[in-house]
Amino acid sequence: MKSMSTEVHISRKADGGWAVQRQGAGRETSVHKTEAEAVAAGRRLALKSGGADVVVHRAGGRVRDRDTVGAAQIDARKPSVTSRAPRSEGPRTTLRVPSALAHIADRLAKELEISRNDALLRLATRGARLYEQEQRIAELRERRWAAVVPGVVDIDRADFPSPEEARAAVLAAREDVTESAG
Repeated sequence: MKSMSTEVHISRKADGGWAVQRQGAGRETSVHKTEAEAVAAGRRLALKSGGADVVVHRAGGRVRDRDTVGAAQIDARKPSVTSRAPRSEGPRTTLRVPSALAHIADRLAKELEISRNDALLRLATRGARLYEQEQRIAELRERRWAAVVPGVVDIDRADFPSPEEARAAVLAAREDVTESAG
């Protein structure tokens, strides 16, 4: 295996192109027309070299994004295998993560000493649980609303019953229960 450089830099050139350069290299490894092409080439270079951070710079030179690529680099940063999230079943996917979410995932990964992918999986699982809970609450709200104000289809546009109407509905429900029990 080749020796691993720790960073591959992607930066804008004066002529408008995008350069890919290994850390410490005297010249660019490759030049591309678009940033996306340069990032893809930088990721391939990082993987080929056994793992590295791919660092994307803004036009002014400041770092815009950083991503760790390659198992060797990720494994070197993990304190132990026991801190990994449990292996999940299901389809594999590749997606672009918004910067704000990546930042949160990176904070969680650092806090739990796990990889960014494990942190993203934990955040997604928690988000799915919260979504399901919100759906159950909305369904329960609709059932309760329908019991108080029968016949109303659009709950969000309906007016709340007055206290007198609510009291009458409760008393009517009690009378219905008493009659069916007797």
